Amino acid sequence: MKHALYLIFVLVIMSSCVSQKKFAYDFVNKSKGAEVAFYMPERLMKDNIREDCQPENMDDVAVEDVLDVIEARTKIVNKIDDEKFLDILISSFEATLKDYDLSLVYWEEEHTAPDSLHWVVDMSHIEVLEYTEYVWASCAPDTDYEILPAVAVNVAAWLDLINGDRSNLLFTEQNLYEQIEDCYYALDTVNNIVLNAEYQYLTIEDFYDFAVVLGKLYAGYSFDYFMNEYIKKEFQKRGMEYPEDTYLRYDPYEMYIYYTRKDKLVKIN
Repeated sequence: MKHALYLIFVLVIMSSCVSQKKFAYDFVNKSKGAEVAFYMPERLMKDNIREDCQPENMDDVAVEDVLDVIEARTKIVNKIDDEKFLDILISSFEATLKDYDLSLVYWEEEHTAPDSLHWVVDMSHIEVLEYTEYVWASCAPDTDYEILPAVAVNVAAWLDLINGDRSNLLFTEQNLYEQIEDCYYALDTVNNIVLNAEYQYLTIEDFYDFAVVLGKLYAGYSFDYFMNEYIKKEFQKRGMEYPEDTYLRYDPYEMYIYYTRKDKLVKIN
């Protein structure tokens, strides 16, 4: 009896998985040619909270001088050209839409209402944060790993996605950080053992290259969100229980549907 119940449970799960992927491929076919309106903020919100940028022993120093010290030590956020970053991002987003058989449009002139073939991706807010990331590094054979500081940049984005239904606010964040090329122990001038680390430092050009990656990711994440919402509706239409703990992604290059748990947009409301 137990084996029979287990078999029924497995068959139900397998049936649900097959249905999810079937509905996902249906969405891929039905969405071909859809138009996407993509809106972005005019500027980025930027801040630096790196620990090594906080001035020490400057209690009696004028605020302007403290700010000058922080500015001088900042590596990325004070060098960003917002317009250049956003232009790169939207170009990458548009190019990726084509890989999904979608196109970018601007509806301010056309007055088109969102529906199943007219989508809105409204990125209301982008925040760039420069901070300190701590990474593990093996600096010598047969020794414990060291924890070393590295400069990192976090890009967080808030998006409203609409394709005929109510607006849904979603969130995603990605990190870019320095790599440690080498680390080793050596003797200083008074024969103390000290740790030396060599970094592949972040540059502003690395950050602009990151905008290309983000544009691709945002386009893919948006498609996947609409696809999963479509699957959920198809389940509900048929009175089937939707498996909330599963999420599908679509690879337009391999034309392949696969499961993920964390590689997706996070719904806020």
